[in-house]
Amino acid sequence: MKPIYINHQHEAIVQSYLDTIFDSVREVVKEEDRYNDFVDIANVIIDYHNQYSGHQDMGNFHDFLMIIPINFSTMVSGFFCGYENKTNGTSVKIHRHLLSEFGLHVCRDLKKLKPIDGNN
Repeated sequence: MKPIYINHQHEAIVQSYLDTIFDSVREVVKEEDRYNDFVDIANVIIDYHNQYSGHQDMGNFHDFLMIIPINFSTMVSGFFCGYENKTNGTSVKIHRHLLSEFGLHVCRDLKKLKPIDGNN
């Protein structure tokens, strides 16, 4: 599922974040069914983001921008906690930490975006 973007800058920020997450999860998760579970959850978040895109008025613009990074950060952390075991623990913890830091960076970048119609 593809997110709805407000402009090219928004697309570049979010798509880079999502590509990094999916690549990281693919690297850690070897079982196809577990990876597909992750994708299913991701699609629910993206669908919510897309549905919320119609409510970008003054008070909701930044809420809309933060749906993907906040929800994906929480989902990735929870997914990796449930996936972690003695064999993959180090790798999972490293990926979880790096993705968490990247999520914070994405939030900072998204906060700089302004509505294209002038509403804030």
